[in-house]
Amino acid sequence: MDPRFRSRLIAAIILLIVVCSAFSVSPVAGFRLENRDGSGTEAALAEALVLQQSTKIREEFMENLTVYIDSKNELFRQQDVSGNVSGASGLYVPEENTIYIRSDRDPARADEVFAEQVGYRVYHTMGFEESTAFPALAANPGPYLAGISASSGEEREAALFADAFMLYHTTPALLKKDAPEVYTYMDLLAKSGGDRVVVDDLYARHRQA
Repeated sequence: MDPRFRSRLIAAIILLIVVCSAFSVSPVAGFRLENRDGSGTEAALAEALVLQQSTKIREEFMENLTVYIDSKNELFRQQDVSGNVSGASGLYVPEENTIYIRSDRDPARADEVFAEQVGYRVYHTMGFEESTAFPALAANPGPYLAGISASSGEEREAALFADAFMLYHTTPALLKKDAPEVYTYMDLLAKSGGDRVVVDDLYARHRQA
């Protein structure tokens, strides 16, 4: 086993006990996590990392959200229009207000996958499809985000938003260095917990300052 993976695994499993205790005391309203992959090492790691990451994201972004660790879900076996099986490690299904995450594919990144899918949820449910500010940022997102490709059924702008949201919550220094204006936009979103109108207004004031 890779030493880096092993150390993160041990820390995550230990953290699972702590986080689960705190989570049961003060859960986000309606937030629910169900591990359908069982109690194996990979599933336990993915579950621990998702729970850990859920404590770092504003409650407004996760209210009434259900998350399944469910590697065998049919959604991951569906084919896109080109006939390729979906390679996604996580999926947000708006109709169900649900996120599905695989633990059988790089479980050490489950926290990143979860944060990215919450980013998709925020984009679609808080009006960012109609943002007047983010499209300009997406047109020049910086070297790292420029390499992001949209998953099947998603627009590139939504993918950029979701990945920026993920980076802000997992590796903010990278986002700040790579795309400082995108970082500022995400920072305003995270600190205000607001919808598109609020964040666009805050960003416009920032630009004028």
